[in-house]
Amino acid sequence: MLRLIAALLIVTFSATAEVSPLIPAPGFTLIGPAKARGALVWLHGAYDPAQFPDAPPVQDWAARLAGRGYDVWRLNRIPRQDPIAEGGEKLRVGLVGLRAAGYRRVIIAGFSRGGFIGLTALADPELVDAIAAISPAAHGARLERRPEALAAFAAIMDRARKSRLALVQLNDDPLDPDPEARAAMARMMAARTHSALLQIFRPNIPRGHMGSDEPEFDALFGACLSNFLDGIAGPDACGASSPHAAQN
Repeated sequence: MLRLIAALLIVTFSATAEVSPLIPAPGFTLIGPAKARGALVWLHGAYDPAQFPDAPPVQDWAARLAGRGYDVWRLNRIPRQDPIAEGGEKLRVGLVGLRAAGYRRVIIAGFSRGGFIGLTALADPELVDAIAAISPAAHGARLERRPEALAAFAAIMDRARKSRLALVQLNDDPLDPDPEARAAMARMMAARTHSALLQIFRPNIPRGHMGSDEPEFDALFGACLSNFLDGIAGPDACGASSPHAAQN
């Protein structure tokens, strides 16, 4: 029993990548599973280590959940060394550790490649209470890769079980292979699994693949997105900004 407790403490509170796939997100203070409302696991997108030696920061809107008492963790990913399947398995190991440590509520939020990896947790709803996939992408912008990108997204939707998902798709995103098709796949998944689905689908602003990093994203969607993920608002949380919201 003592060894089990020690192992859980290492998984939960160690900041070293060799011990756990999760590390405390820089800029946030952990209060621990006994006092925290829950845990938010952030998955950043692909990045240039020369620009971000310690990976890109957590997006501004996530601070709203931290302000409500969520501990903010980060999946420790290494650029160009995280295929989707392996990244999903690392995430699962981290989620198991958070649940075992006693976090009452666990949320995943990911951008770009991180968002695509985060979607793999739809197959394990017992480990996560809500997922935000923001401009999920993992196959680049080349036209010849669009069928592969759509097939990979469809496969994730097919494996999904009843969940709580926020899917953000912005206008003018060259890495979204077919916005309408992916939005429809998500709605079909929600109908099949009776999942709660919030879709922020191609609002006027912000735009582009990096649009969610802009201050306008937090100003327009930060409150409703965090309310949905926190379980205190439904799929219509963002109102007219989410015209495809599934009422489940």
